[in-house]
Amino acid sequence: MRNKKSSIAVVYLARGAEVDWLEAFQRFLASYRKFDAEQDHVLYVVYKGFGSDAHMAPALRWFSGVNAHAIKVGDDRLDIGAYLAAVNEIAEDYVCFLNTYSELLGPAWLKKLTLHIDRPEIGLVGATGSFESLAGLDPRFPAFPSPHIRSNGFMVRRQLFNELVGTVVIREKLDAYFFESGPLGLTRQILAHGLQVLVVGRNGRGYPSRWWPSSGTFRQGKQENLLIGDNQTRAYMAATWSTKRAMVESTWGGYVDSYNAMNA
Repeated sequence: MRNKKSSIAVVYLARGAEVDWLEAFQRFLASYRKFDAEQDHVLYVVYKGFGSDAHMAPALRWFSGVNAHAIKVGDDRLDIGAYLAAVNEIAEDYVCFLNTYSELLGPAWLKKLTLHIDRPEIGLVGATGSFESLAGLDPRFPAFPSPHIRSNGFMVRRQLFNELVGTVVIREKLDAYFFESGPLGLTRQILAHGLQVLVVGRNGRGYPSRWWPSSGTFRQGKQENLLIGDNQTRAYMAATWSTKRAMVESTWGGYVDSYNAMNA
């Protein structure tokens, strides 16, 4: 178990270059205030993609209300690049990364993640996982099924994260995809180190990959067990039946019954 003196950082990526950045920030802040983390932590906000100090000023004021520490980065390395830059400026033992579109969906969200990442055999936890393969985009990606934790809402030991991906360079979207689900992506490297990877549901339960398609989290039913939502989980809920079916099949293939997955 984690030493009692260990500490936790929550890193929220606030990207001002998004068209709907104001709505995204407000959604995250509303959920952060609504649901107590029930776990001591330090909140860092990574300000990315703001054209000027005047552009950033309103966001700084909003996040000052939750005692957030500011980290400023350029807008040239995508979300993953910002995470990699930010982690070098924090000292906490554990880091929970949340992207711009994150929305916390239940109480004790950080405590639930921490209870699992605390276990010595666990190397990575996240709110959502997927079996989707991008081999059709680039043959270097692993074939389906390619279990991986999605890079929204994941938690890892800072030192391990730095050891595995601290030297990764993110120049384009393909680099970010490789970080998430490539042959040397974060999930596969964690597994190669003999550690386990879990999706954590709103119910607090940790699911190994064989149970992800029936965990009630990402692109399943009403996603009623989802702990942290994002733009992709909201798009799924708003989609037509035929679009949902395509989403389920690309994510889970034959590992889940598409009709039941959408209507559970």
